Amino acid sequence: MTSSDPILSPLGLDRLIDARTLDRDLATGTLEHFNLRIVGAPPALLHSLRHVLQKESPDIWKNVLQTSGRASGQAIAQQLDSELTRAGKPALQALPLEACLRLIEQYLAAQGWGRVQLDLTHAAEHGLVIAQLEHSAFADALPKVDDFVDPLLAGVLAGFFEHISGQSLACAEIASVRRGAARGTFVITAPERIAAILPLVGRESAETIVARLKT
Repeated sequence: MTSSDPILSPLGLDRLIDARTLDRDLATGTLEHFNLRIVGAPPALLHSLRHVLQKESPDIWKNVLQTSGRASGQAIAQQLDSELTRAGKPALQALPLEACLRLIEQYLAAQGWGRVQLDLTHAAEHGLVIAQLEHSAFADALPKVDDFVDPLLAGVLAGFFEHISGQSLACAEIASVRRGAARGTFVITAPERIAAILPLVGRESAETIVARLKT
């Protein structure tokens, strides 16, 4: 099915979010997305990963996954650049920002991360991007965890935005459904600004933290 996305269609980028870019081959037991082999992570695997890392040290879980996510976010951006080049289109940094964000939203949805929506409302004036996450794979896999559960996605968003902006950026998860929020919320901005609000995460609401970042 061809996309009729109002942002990507006029730029001729429909193929990059076409469902047919996800190729299954049952004969070989492989699954590919954008010519890269991928492997599904069932809930039991995600649960076990967190359990093992938490036993090692409470901080390792978040640190390892966020660091891994940052590298993955940069790799995703590089792969999208390769696909754009193959299609005869400009690289991500040369595309309208709204198109870049739509591509990563659709890429994450295609791979089952959940529904991510990126908000640029405060980007120009406050240097702040907000991401909202629904149907988080980690939140669904860890129903009994009363904690922030998406450090991997926070890292992915940081790495992707660093690639398209050419600037050093960081991302923090400031609301999670596992802590009673309606959806996950992430903020992406300069590392020093993220460092300043980290002690407040879990103590103040997402709305209050966003307000602090806008001052």
